[in-house]
Amino acid sequence: MTGLLDGQSAIVTGSALGLGTAFARALAGQGANVTICDIREEVHDVVSALEEVGVEAQGFVADVGVAEDVRKVVDQHVQRFGGVDVLVSNAGVWRASTATDSLEKALDDYDLVVNTNLKGVYLFGRAVIPHMIAGGGGNIVHVASDHVATCGTPYHRSHEDTPNCPFSGQDPRPTGGGPDMDLYDASKWGINGFTIPWSKALKEHKVRVNGLCMGATDSHMVRTFHEQNPASGILNNAMRAEHVAALMVELIAEGPEGRTGNNINIAVGHPIQLPSPGTPYIYSEVQA
Repeated sequence: MTGLLDGQSAIVTGSALGLGTAFARALAGQGANVTICDIREEVHDVVSALEEVGVEAQGFVADVGVAEDVRKVVDQHVQRFGGVDVLVSNAGVWRASTATDSLEKALDDYDLVVNTNLKGVYLFGRAVIPHMIAGGGGNIVHVASDHVATCGTPYHRSHEDTPNCPFSGQDPRPTGGGPDMDLYDASKWGINGFTIPWSKALKEHKVRVNGLCMGATDSHMVRTFHEQNPASGILNNAMRAEHVAALMVELIAEGPEGRTGNNINIAVGHPIQLPSPGTPYIYSEVQA
């Protein structure tokens, strides 16, 4: 069976559970050799499942916010697979934080959330970019948040064709999360500060950089919002990780001439599909 990504290799962060595991499975299912990492020991359990589809895989316990851990993962990946074709920066955490928290709590929350969600994206991206340039190109996919968009666009959008959107009664949907998500939102909004400049700087090297602005997906993180309660209304409407992963593969499979500098919104109640190239949900001068 021929896969869309035969002969390529990929790194997926935060891949012991949920979306990260789905991303790794989708890449392996299309023929890519995969390195996965997570702070959880369960990351090793995923490796055998990836190998079952006929690719090579390896897993590491690593903290994406620690430079030495990032170097270890990337160096071991390159040593085994000869280069890096795909990076999916998926690792992310959430912790309730608000403007009225004590300074002690605020500093502890900052170190956890920003180091994982933003510093980790930066460290892994900067570690793989030289290898992608040397290899003639590649794909970097950042997992951001739908909190930066209003149902997929910064402009007014009709909900006539999306009756299942939970924000169909709001015109338009407000951006941002709740009052206890200041650090989470700041870290996820900050990812765009890497997506757009990197896409411009790396376009000539055929390294594409795009973001997935994720809505609620049935995953470990979303379940922690609701005490693992599958009866939650949000979980009932949440998207499936494997559907999002399939879209990620479709994005990568566009190849060297595909879109770059795009933030692609994946919103609850809306079709999980790529928009037309050249119409990013957050505007960038870098077009496909």
